[in-house]
Amino acid sequence: MDSTRPDSLGENLQTRLRTEGVASMLLPMKDSGAILRDARANAGLSRRALAAKARVPTSTVSRIEQGQSDPTLTMLARLVDAAGRDLFVESRPREDALSLAQLATAFSDENGQLKIDWTRLRGFVDRVQLHPEALPEAIADPPAPTFPLLNVILAALAEQLADEHDIERPRWTRAFGPLDEPWSPPSTPRMRASFEESTPEAFRRRNVVLSRSALFRTAAR
Repeated sequence: MDSTRPDSLGENLQTRLRTEGVASMLLPMKDSGAILRDARANAGLSRRALAAKARVPTSTVSRIEQGQSDPTLTMLARLVDAAGRDLFVESRPREDALSLAQLATAFSDENGQLKIDWTRLRGFVDRVQLHPEALPEAIADPPAPTFPLLNVILAALAEQLADEHDIERPRWTRAFGPLDEPWSPPSTPRMRASFEESTPEAFRRRNVVLSRSALFRTAAR
């Protein structure tokens, strides 16, 4: 990168994004990590090399690709640009109803390991915050049973949302009790301790140790 133009990349991206009026919007897409992985792979770059070109920490690239962080549109565009590609974003009318039951498919099976699509779960919570009046119907129907962990997480999510919006919990959540052993995402001991402090009550009851910020962008009501 030309060192005589220290912020040319950021300025160009900001100009393009401001034209669309979305410079600071949080990215509500299905899988920003996959977009970044594909762009990096096509460019033949390691995570460290891409981070260096975009002038961000390598951990930023890693967390986005692993689904542990939702990038802003500006950040994702910056990283994709550093890989020599353009990011196009389009807004379309939403036809699907707000439904927690649809999250039964929010997972992938990678080499026999369950990988939950946290981006989809966060997207559901975000939509609930925008349309709280739709919550009773959105959590009324149970998701199809899949993996015990996902079943428990969705039941806990439905109850936590119901409690925070002062509505009755759906009856179907009673079928999914606590896990036999405590579960938490892979983390260091210090991070796990932090997760335990901020775990929402409905998740705590089911032996799930999960930071509130993993699903909710706002503090508990």
